[in-house]
Amino acid sequence: MWLPIGQMLTGLPRQSAFVDENRKLAPEPVLESWEDMHEFAVDAIEWFNDRFGFRDFLIRAKTQIDYSVFGMSTHIHVGSDGWLFYRSVMDVEKPHIEMVLRKDLDVVIGGVRQLATELAERGVKLVIMVAPMKDVYYSEYLPDTAKKLPDPRQVELLQDRFRAMEDIIFIDIEAIMEETAKNRTVFHKTDFHWNDPAAFDVARSFVNELGKYEGKSSPVWTHQLEIEKRFFSGGEASFMPIFFPPKEQGLFVKQNWTMPAFNYEEKKGSFEWIYEIKQPSGHELSPITVVGDSFFDGMSRSGIGLYFKKIYKAKWSEISVAKLANDLPSDSKYFLLQFIEVSNRAYSELKSISPEK
Repeated sequence: MWLPIGQMLTGLPRQSAFVDENRKLAPEPVLESWEDMHEFAVDAIEWFNDRFGFRDFLIRAKTQIDYSVFGMSTHIHVGSDGWLFYRSVMDVEKPHIEMVLRKDLDVVIGGVRQLATELAERGVKLVIMVAPMKDVYYSEYLPDTAKKLPDPRQVELLQDRFRAMEDIIFIDIEAIMEETAKNRTVFHKTDFHWNDPAAFDVARSFVNELGKYEGKSSPVWTHQLEIEKRFFSGGEASFMPIFFPPKEQGLFVKQNWTMPAFNYEEKKGSFEWIYEIKQPSGHELSPITVVGDSFFDGMSRSGIGLYFKKIYKAKWSEISVAKLANDLPSDSKYFLLQFIEVSNRAYSELKSISPEK
């Protein structure tokens, strides 16, 4: 009992590894008047609970025992063969989106149609791609504790509707990755994201599809995929505060291409970044505006910048799709909406545009 208090007061022994809880710790309590004594006591308890001696060590020890001995974690579904899955994604976000689309699928489609029509009037083509989660391909590694969804999922029905729409270009990520998954893994075991070689395949299909749309006679994408392996421990592994996070031999893209001279600006207006080739060869695709998430980062690392004169990149968390579409850069000929299947923000934005809401 006295050891934690002693460590808290003296700071000895020093703790070398602190738990990253993705939240702000309770601030130091302040007593402004005796009438606030109850609030002060509550704040003091919260402050103490966030800082008592050996706290981070004890959290890691408890979590390590849960993981190593019992094969479980409070925040992660620990699957077989080293596969990890966020509980929040499997048990909260996927069921929530299932309910949202069961109720509002037609409204979402209405928003896409409305957006596609408004963009087409200005000579801009709407492109959509929906990134699936890893359980779509590796459900056999899920533990029995994970929630099960109906078959087909509402997201699958939504994508069926996208495939039938002639006024958009739909990049079928799920089908592309299903083919790739026959030969190699497409997701990291210890991370939420697809691996970069999978993102490479999607980026290549995407670029070539736009090449067809622009009437180019041969595939636009020319550089070949070269894979390198290295040990890696991803975000899902680090979300378990343990002493020895699991590692995997992850698949990564080896850069075997040379980027042309380009201009790059960050945090400009509505955009996270803007990329522009300084001296286009004439073979590049027309400028594109992208609203994407961290999955698009893998496509960027695959060399997608070789094939566009200019890319305007915005983040879902920082924009309004309707406003951005209205203020689209005048040279942009494509408007890409790339989002993961559990993106509540994406569906909400599309519903807000729909005349059927």
